[in-house]
Amino acid sequence: MAQTIALEGIISCSVFHFHEDTLIFRFHELRHSCASLLLANGISLKEIQLWLGHSNFATTANIYAHLDMSSKQASANTIASCLAIE
Repeated sequence: MAQTIALEGIISCSVFHFHEDTLIFRFHELRHSCASLLLANGISLKEIQLWLGHSNFATTANIYAHLDMSSKQASANTIASCLAIE
């Protein structure tokens, strides 16, 4: 069974796996990293969908584009500001 190595902060979705004590690099996983890096740098999901060649927007949004920690923090800060009582 393959195990994923977490490479937090380097790439969004691990491209390295161990299988029977052998380190495996899968190029396909770079598509996930590409989508995540584009999203983190302000490229819209629609543009990423077209770049990756997905016919379905949901494929890009639900499978390929992963939010990084700074994006999650920015979302939390935005909602906190909206709910702030002055």
